[in-house]
Amino acid sequence: MTTPAPPPLPPVTGHRGAKGHAPENTLAGLRKAVELGARWVEFDVKLTADNELVLFHDDKVNRTSNGKGPVAGMTLSDIRKLDAGRWFSPDFSGEPVPTLAEAMDYLAATGIGANVEVKATLG
Repeated sequence: MTTPAPPPLPPVTGHRGAKGHAPENTLAGLRKAVELGARWVEFDVKLTADNELVLFHDDKVNRTSNGKGPVAGMTLSDIRKLDAGRWFSPDFSGEPVPTLAEAMDYLAATGIGANVEVKATLG
């Protein structure tokens, strides 16, 4: 009698990219998730004041960037000035907040699936 093979494991999904290894919701985080073997990544999207979609989890930029204030109160130009990496490690200094389009372009090029969580926008 043979023992049946166990069912295959589900694909690994990186949460906010690879938030334990790189700054969350950044292209560096997505790249690290792929490097670690993730076949899917989950990330969060928020709307800026000028209706651009950017990768961000929190209502305010304070926790994961060098800025202060609500994402919804900033334009994409404002968001582009933020450093979304240094809070995590000096090795990631200068890491920008990506747009949804930039993230999707990267994932399409690598063949990785996306679980996009659209966050409510306050204001």
